[in-house]
Amino acid sequence: MTDTTTAEVIRTIVDHRQSAHTTTSTGEIVKIGDRYYLAAGAPGIVVVRDIQPEGLVLVENETPGPGVYPYLVKPDTLVPATT
Repeated sequence: MTDTTTAEVIRTIVDHRQSAHTTTSTGEIVKIGDRYYLAAGAPGIVVVRDIQPEGLVLVENETPGPGVYPYLVKPDTLVPATT
């Protein structure tokens, strides 16, 4: 007998991580790996690391440093970074 439960769980997690269902203040769809400013004119760029089922987005500062950790934000203030 083969256990397919693990494969199904892994596939579900992978499918979720690729989902792009949250929108920014500019109406764009948020995807993992996208780069954003936290708000218009904000210094520093964050990178989307995960999208939570409740609509929050896990972001991480593009430039790592001491005391810099990933954190959850609402996507409605994110502004796409073009640089």
